[in-house]
Amino acid sequence: MDLSPYALELLVQERLARARAEAAVYALITRQKVPTLRKRMRVRLGLALIGLGRWLRGPEPGTLDELTHA
Repeated sequence: MDLSPYALELLVQERLARARAEAAVYALITRQKVPTLRKRMRVRLGLALIGLGRWLRGPEPGTLDELTHA
């Protein structure tokens, strides 16, 4: 089967388009988002606020902590 350069170019373009489409679908499926700096800062701020709230609340009544345990 002998193809003209034009027909061969059309076949190559079609295969490239199909491969690019499959690669795009694969990239969407396997994409893992890296946490952004903004999201990491929100998480750290949230954890700091939780820790601050627990510190302000103090120990539960009737429980011993390190200071009263000694």
